[in-house]
Amino acid sequence: MELTEARSIRLRKTHKRQWLWRTVSGVLIGLALVFLLLLGWFSPVYIADPSMEPTLKAGETVLYDRLYKHFYKLRRGDMVAFRDPDSGELLIKRIAALPGETVSAEGGVILIDGQYALYENEYFTPAAFDLQPVKVPEGSLFVLSDDRNYGEDSRNSAIGCIAAADVLGVVRVRLDRFTFFKNGGR
Repeated sequence: MELTEARSIRLRKTHKRQWLWRTVSGVLIGLALVFLLLLGWFSPVYIADPSMEPTLKAGETVLYDRLYKHFYKLRRGDMVAFRDPDSGELLIKRIAALPGETVSAEGGVILIDGQYALYENEYFTPAAFDLQPVKVPEGSLFVLSDDRNYGEDSRNSAIGCIAAADVLGVVRVRLDRFTFFKNGGR
């Protein structure tokens, strides 16, 4: 009898060690997968300026999806991350016009090909400005800030139309006021 009890105690200790090892290794593998997912698929960006208010406020952090552009076409309304051609600073802006389209503005209303007015009421700060027609070159995008009073976007000749190939990713998650943008920010 004593032999069976000693064996039973050894088995319980072995099972505890195995359970502990499986739990610890599972947690470590899970953390490694999350780490790889964040490094490989999503990249964090700290919003430093108010150019994308009211959607994104200065001081918030967002994650942009680095793989989105490889599987889906970039669309009007997507919030995209790209580097400023002069400073190299990471910028977040919204696509207003696509390759081959002509974009203009009258009194702050964005017109595509002179007729289609963008419906953006849910995410932009209106501003009265005019924009002479700009034909978006093939392979390029015309991007705007949500706060139209902020001019660091395609209206500024330093940025101009950006090459679609220069888009690093599409904003998918706002962390501070947790929001998942299912369609690239719309």
